Amino acid sequence: MAEKKVRVGLIGLGSISYAHEAGYSEMGEVCEIVALCDINEEEINNRIGMYEGAKGYAHYHDLLANSQVDMVDITVPHVLHYEIAKAALNQGKHVLVEKPITVKSEQGEELIALAEQKGLKFSVAENTHFVTAYLKAEEILKQGILGDIWTVRTLIAGSEVYRIKDPNLWHGKAPFGGVILDSSVHNFYLFKWLFGGVRDVLGFASKLVPEGEVEDNGLILGHLSNGAEFQLNTSCTFEIPWIERVEIYGSKGGMIIDQLANPVVKYYLGSGDIDGTVVEGVPFDPMAWKFNSMIAEVRDFVMAVIEDRPPRVDSADALYALKAVEAVEKSIKLKRVVTL
Repeated sequence: MAEKKVRVGLIGLGSISYAHEAGYSEMGEVCEIVALCDINEEEINNRIGMYEGAKGYAHYHDLLANSQVDMVDITVPHVLHYEIAKAALNQGKHVLVEKPITVKSEQGEELIALAEQKGLKFSVAENTHFVTAYLKAEEILKQGILGDIWTVRTLIAGSEVYRIKDPNLWHGKAPFGGVILDSSVHNFYLFKWLFGGVRDVLGFASKLVPEGEVEDNGLILGHLSNGAEFQLNTSCTFEIPWIERVEIYGSKGGMIIDQLANPVVKYYLGSGDIDGTVVEGVPFDPMAWKFNSMIAEVRDFVMAVIEDRPPRVDSADALYALKAVEAVEKSIKLKRVVTL
């Protein structure tokens, strides 16, 4: 057990916060939730009873003034990330913020510099780096089993239609960004991690749900840093369980990762390899794989605070993903390829 538990304040109690909360609860020997904040006081009252002595707040400034809070976990709409994270760092709190890091790259740069200046841990809740299938893919790529990488295709899709149609929710509203900002940061982070990043992008966007104010479908084409082509699709209008699919094709073979398929990961070596090879150690669990990866990201950040080490997710890589999204947005506006 740690000599002193890391005391956590949760800011934002929406649906995404439950996985984060579960992560802290599983680490009861080394951390504890001591404060909760949300504009919905009913939600605070529903959850605060689970944590003896925890304080509830309707405004984040009041939570940050609590000297008992060592770190904050921010799970609020994207457009609020910057102001809350900046205030938390200025109050001397370690900060874990949901993706994207901010909605403007200059804001992200400011936060990274501020955290470094203050000597505080600052990271982004990018669960991609904790997904078992992608960790296995990293191993296979390092072994060179697929040869030189030529093409990568990705898909992140599911349905947010009911939320976009609800006028009381922020999803689909212009100030908060569309599906490209919300989802493609995951793939751009993955591209940076596994392939060194991207060279250029060409973006396309469409809006299928009339009640929405921003795009709900995105298609992004481009080249990875090694010259390989990539295709990135994202949508929040697919009426299926949320899917993440990654296809990696190289000079010796190809690998397919699909969280809705069983087995989840399989690679093939040549056109005659009909059976392929199942990558062991990746459980088929379409309901829990994402939840479990979020628990792992929380655990890593808490341990980074305790062990005084860098978190596994480098905030600079999360910033890179946001800059890639900004390049896509510029491409869509100018209707041409944009180089990063």
